[in-house]
Amino acid sequence: MGGTAKMNAMRSAVVVVGALAFGYLTLQLGFKPYLEKAQLEQQRQEQALLQAQSASRDSFDDSHEFPEVLDSKPSIRSSDDNVETILLV
Repeated sequence: MGGTAKMNAMRSAVVVVGALAFGYLTLQLGFKPYLEKAQLEQQRQEQALLQAQSASRDSFDDSHEFPEVLDSKPSIRSSDDNVETILLV
């Protein structure tokens, strides 16, 4: 009895996998025009987004990219033999 039950389970599994493959192919063939249109629209939107991003990068002013960091420590300037030296305290 164990061999027959195992064969029935294997046969059922093959039938289920075959039915799933047939259903997948049916959906792919039935909706192919709609899927292609959706894929083309998605690619068009991605290209438009990339073009907008590259245009915004090109028009970006580099002088405002990183703010200048100011030193919070006070500085003392002294002259010694006509050479100006900056001492940080």
